[in-house]
Amino acid sequence: MRRCLGAFAERLAHDPSFAAFVIGVPGSGPLLSCAVGEYTRRPPSPRSTAANVGHVHSVITNPAHRRNGHGRACLIALLQWLAEHDCSHVQLRASAEGHALYEQLGFNTVDDAHMVWMPPTV
Repeated sequence: MRRCLGAFAERLAHDPSFAAFVIGVPGSGPLLSCAVGEYTRRPPSPRSTAANVGHVHSVITNPAHRRNGHGRACLIALLQWLAEHDCSHVQLRASAEGHALYEQLGFNTVDDAHMVWMPPTV
């Protein structure tokens, strides 16, 4: 966990394309919720001249504070930030728990085949 927090802090301090929106005060008790994402540059295409694609990496809410709108508020703030940074669309991998929230906010399930390549291990 400490390594993860360190990596997030490093990215937030030095990477303007990476953002986290948080409810709660770090260092003064548990965080209630956060949404973390980034945008990546992309070349224009015939379908879109937008410069960036947004990615939601995680939306997490403390189990004791779920169903109070905290995750929704953090995600809406992240989506607004991504829109302000010329994202043509935003992608995420939805958990079963978050699927309804994402649909309520306008996300659509895409029927594309999701494929992953991993280099061979030595």
